[in-house]
Amino acid sequence: MDNKYHTLGQWIDVLRDTGEVLDVKGVHWNHEMGILTQLARRQRQGPALLFDQITDHKEGYRVLVNTLGSTRRLAHTLRLGDVSGYRDLVDKWKAKWKGLVPIPPRLVEKAPVKENTRLGGEVDLSLFPAPFWHDEDGGRYIGTGCVVILKDPETGWVNLGTYRVQLQGKNEVTVYIGSSHHGSIIRRKYLDEGKPCPVAIVLGQDPVVFLSASSLGVPPNRSEYDFAGGIKGEAITVFAGEMTGLPLPAEAEVILEGHFQPDKRRTEGPFGEFTGYYGSGQRDEPCVDVQAVYYRSQPIVLGSPPTRPPNESTFVHSILKSASLEEELKGMGIPGILGAWSHEAGAAQMFVALSIKQQYPGHAKQVLVAASNCYSVMHSKLVIVVDEDVDITNLDDLMWAVCTRIEPSVDVDILRRVPSSILDPAVPHGQPAFTSRMLIDATRPYERRDTFAPAITIDKEAETKVRERWGHLLRMNQ
Repeated sequence: MDNKYHTLGQWIDVLRDTGEVLDVKGVHWNHEMGILTQLARRQRQGPALLFDQITDHKEGYRVLVNTLGSTRRLAHTLRLGDVSGYRDLVDKWKAKWKGLVPIPPRLVEKAPVKENTRLGGEVDLSLFPAPFWHDEDGGRYIGTGCVVILKDPETGWVNLGTYRVQLQGKNEVTVYIGSSHHGSIIRRKYLDEGKPCPVAIVLGQDPVVFLSASSLGVPPNRSEYDFAGGIKGEAITVFAGEMTGLPLPAEAEVILEGHFQPDKRRTEGPFGEFTGYYGSGQRDEPCVDVQAVYYRSQPIVLGSPPTRPPNESTFVHSILKSASLEEELKGMGIPGILGAWSHEAGAAQMFVALSIKQQYPGHAKQVLVAASNCYSVMHSKLVIVVDEDVDITNLDDLMWAVCTRIEPSVDVDILRRVPSSILDPAVPHGQPAFTSRMLIDATRPYERRDTFAPAITIDKEAETKVRERWGHLLRMNQ
């Protein structure tokens, strides 16, 4: 596939030819689009859906969902070439990330996204589809696969993040940002002093910019633009916003620009979140006065609403967090770590499995404790370590090891009062976001590793020969 694309539309054209993107016409924005999105995202390796002719909206005002929900689309976006599966995708991404050279954005005068510009009283956000994604949402959310751009008033650091954006009126939106996120820290520096906070919200963009803002874990005080450029191998082009001066992606589809007002708040939420529950309830959140809108004549809004796992978001995070966790652990100098996997069943954040080759007494416990304290999976609740003969990406294989190799009173430990998230439904409302972590050593006991009951296996060479001769009977080769 051709990786030399610059716009979301070009990304779609390349992948539509491979069957990875399907066109859907005539869907209703009220629940129907949300239900279809959830069904597509539950389907492993399911297609991206491009909605057009949406009820109450002009033809050509489109929404793209499940953008990165397959290995092929994710690998294409990360410029990794062809991949053979999850493990290959993790390994190729780790290799690229290690050698990644960030490329700062390039300022340009002309921006395709300014094909249409509405300022001040001309702003009308009802032009763009804002779906009602989940049954119990508190309203319509125009931003889910969006990128929110803020600039630190003290350092000039330009930060890109992905947060949920609720439509509040023809020129007003709220942006929910968790208190620990960089965007919230920057916003508070303005609002706490009673000053308007400049902000831009990009509703549709090159998926690599979305990935950089939402999933890569870019270090503080480094701009996500630089890492997106490094992945692409060329600078992201930006222009200066007319209302804020913020650097905005020139090749975007739709951009809202304005200010959080210190004395203006609107009721936000609830909203279906990444845990599979309606997270954080309903409260007043700072409101953005949208003072400018830039958009293409046939704009595409990127939709990535959280749903019950597994889904597009958990798939992406399972790949990227697994790669980050492996690198964190190996950076500690612990030997014998063969792999890590952040399972989608735990929203790719709460359930971690590790594979090791045991080398000394206590090795498994050392890996468990180290992994449970890694930043890339700081919200984990369940951490399991297994021997090298167990496929950590396969839940059946993993739980087989747990059920047959542990003695619960010996091999299970609990770490208490560790960090959680306010969106975790198990955290009591209004209480500090603490949780506990269960550490399970599902390796063969070190002192019995050579005498433990042998597991049933199939010789790899013999299996290959049987597949070649008889695989057609059970569709083994598919």
